[in-house]
Amino acid sequence: MIDSISSQCPKETFIKVAKEQFADGVINWGRVVTLFYFACRLVVKALCQKIPEMIQTIISWTMEYIQENILRWIRDLGGWEALLGTPTWQTVAIFCLGVFTTLAIVKWKSS
Repeated sequence: MIDSISSQCPKETFIKVAKEQFADGVINWGRVVTLFYFACRLVVKALCQKIPEMIQTIISWTMEYIQENILRWIRDLGGWEALLGTPTWQTVAIFCLGVFTTLAIVKWKSS
């Protein structure tokens, strides 16, 4: 999916892909992680193609989608603290996503 999106990814394409993740109405931490991973990959793609102005835009789209579609589910589970009670693979995936994002930002700032 990442390769099929142009570097000037329109918001509609991002939202369409995000909605596909939750098309069956099921929300779980694995799908939330997948959404963050998708956004992170778009950020890395923007960095690699030297379009840093897209980074804030992608972050905004991600936050908007979460606020409109996922935040209530997170709150109903007890917030982000609820991750402490989730299966280990999901917690590790979220941690790895954070590390991956940090590394991408450090690489971008050093280039």
